[in-house]
Amino acid sequence: MAWLETFLSQIVDRPVLIFALLFAIALGKSTVMISSILPPASLMLLAVIAISQPSLSITLVWLAITLGATLGSVLTFHFGQLINQRMLFPRFFSRHNSKLQRISEKLQHKGGLLVLFTSRFVAVLRYMVPMASGMMTFSRTRVYCVTAFSAAVWACLFIGIVSGALYFAAPII
Repeated sequence: MAWLETFLSQIVDRPVLIFALLFAIALGKSTVMISSILPPASLMLLAVIAISQPSLSITLVWLAITLGATLGSVLTFHFGQLINQRMLFPRFFSRHNSKLQRISEKLQHKGGLLVLFTSRFVAVLRYMVPMASGMMTFSRTRVYCVTAFSAAVWACLFIGIVSGALYFAAPII
């Protein structure tokens, strides 16, 4: 963990790097292939948001996370469309068929957009639901809008947690 401390201390005064890191974390946690190899998004985002406080405005932190998360979901949606068109990765889908089937059933019913919105807040569903909606040929415009809105709310949630923690910790420190 010493390398992490060293890394974070080196970027604390570089707002462009912090913005890029926030964007990359949110993007990575919203894509199907990258998310599984990264540590939990909450820990990574909370740490980087905390170090970003002195050098980045909250608006830029929110923008970086929202853009990264939205782009990740959009890429995953298009990955689902590609899978559906070309019948790619049959072994992956045979292994996760029951999970994808449950997601597809929930998306097909009247709460499909609500499922897409709320999936942002559950780790595995964050990338499985947009992929399944791409495989089911959901409306691109609806998916873009819902994922952008859920990413914006998701970013606000993380920023609120860090801001609240820093506010309440300030008198103690």
